[in-house]
Amino acid sequence: MTLVRDAMIQVEPLSPNDPIFMALQSMRTQGTPFVPVVRSDGTLYGLVTEGDLIRLIYRATRERSESVPHWIRGAGRHVLMVQSLREVVTRELDTIGPDSPLEEAAELMVQNHRKVLPVLVDGRPVGYLLRSAVVDRLIGEQ
Repeated sequence: MTLVRDAMIQVEPLSPNDPIFMALQSMRTQGTPFVPVVRSDGTLYGLVTEGDLIRLIYRATRERSESVPHWIRGAGRHVLMVQSLREVVTRELDTIGPDSPLEEAAELMVQNHRKVLPVLVDGRPVGYLLRSAVVDRLIGEQ
């Protein structure tokens, strides 16, 4: 039986106080579609995904609605330089443990439409499981 630990990857985290542009840089450097955001005590704060950044840029450059937070209205791409990750981080996450079966992770990803699962031990990330890695492992490619 393949475990989550067999397919997870390591990704260097950022802090909630880091500016948003650092998430984009990190994704490019590490070749991932997300970056983890971790508190100073090492516990997971959330994830910033490519989707989060796309929504942010769209809202900053296109929307003029009252539903858009005041700090982003008309800000354009400048917002990436000045606002912290805590403004865009996804906090509601599904997580899994490293010793869980990969099939359990696959089921969680399918049920909740997740592309990545943080792998936690005592609230601290030990790795990240990408949907593509689950597919590769479950069909026998490594």
